[in-house]
Amino acid sequence: MRVGPLPSVLSPEANPLQKLEEMSNALSAGMGAAGVKGPGLGVAGPPMGVGGVMRSEFSSFLNKAVTEVEGKMRSAEVEKQKVLTGEANNLHQATIASSEAGIAFSLMVEVRNKLVESYQEIMRMQV
Repeated sequence: MRVGPLPSVLSPEANPLQKLEEMSNALSAGMGAAGVKGPGLGVAGPPMGVGGVMRSEFSSFLNKAVTEVEGKMRSAEVEKQKVLTGEANNLHQATIASSEAGIAFSLMVEVRNKLVESYQEIMRMQV
């Protein structure tokens, strides 16, 4: 169990959510525009219309996930501030919100790690 103040990840100078969103946009833009040829086919992957739709859906999915995690972190921060200032005495609710935000953030980081790992694996493939 964590003792002490919760780290504030909502500060603009150290916002990992913004970095994750930028990275996901870069990854989704790079995946659809690669134009990798299939083995012996001489075909340059999906048409731009299909790749553009896939990029758009993937990017919007990641943006939605980042927004949801950010919302959980903001609500946990609000609950913490209410308890600290004495506006509310629901310490258990603040603790639950904080734990939920921490778990959601950890999951998001693991998904990012898998995306980066997958991207690196694709880049190592020989064409």
